[in-house]
Amino acid sequence: LDFLRGHNWFVTMPNGAVSTTFVGRADQQLSLLQVGRHVNSRRFSTTYDLHRFFLAPEAIVPISVEVLDDNSYFKFNIDSINLFNLIRLERSSFGGIYREAYSVLRRHTDDHGNAFFNMIDRALNGPSEARDSETRRILDEWLLRPRRDLPTDLRGVYPACGAEDRACKPIPIIQRVRTDFLWQRSPFQLVGQGTGRIETAGIDYILPYWMARYYGIL
Repeated sequence: LDFLRGHNWFVTMPNGAVSTTFVGRADQQLSLLQVGRHVNSRRFSTTYDLHRFFLAPEAIVPISVEVLDDNSYFKFNIDSINLFNLIRLERSSFGGIYREAYSVLRRHTDDHGNAFFNMIDRALNGPSEARDSETRRILDEWLLRPRRDLPTDLRGVYPACGAEDRACKPIPIIQRVRTDFLWQRSPFQLVGQGTGRIETAGIDYILPYWMARYYGIL
């Protein structure tokens, strides 16, 4: 965290090259500092408080832009994880600002059939029978998915909208593209590559499963 701040929030490699940046992402900067404060309060509390005062109102901006489309769907995983830490570790009135950003994100993804996002919502917003029963169903359906990275082509099976490889509605869990972490892939993706030679590690089941156990959904 000190290294990031020392390099102005640019991820700088040993050879000096920049691989990515957190510049312009108030939500991500605050989330990292929030976790830093939680782990080492003496070192990061004041720094977090100062950043929170100036940056908290900006946290909603990149989220509002990202929900305009589902391109690079992994961005919603990053957003969810960042806001999860921001909200659950915040004890001040700034938590309301973070929740506004989360509400924008959740309104966009709540019908995507995503067990991981559902469990984050359970952690932040408490029980919901409709959402929690959906999570149980999704986890059951995950167990019926092929274990290897078989190629997927559902064009012609489900109607497409906007692009020939994008479904109009979320695809059923069992038929979604094969991948190492299902919840980072667009539920609208009709085509997926694969050779059938790589077996899934099941991390996309284990994570929401144990979260569901912890929160009493299973």
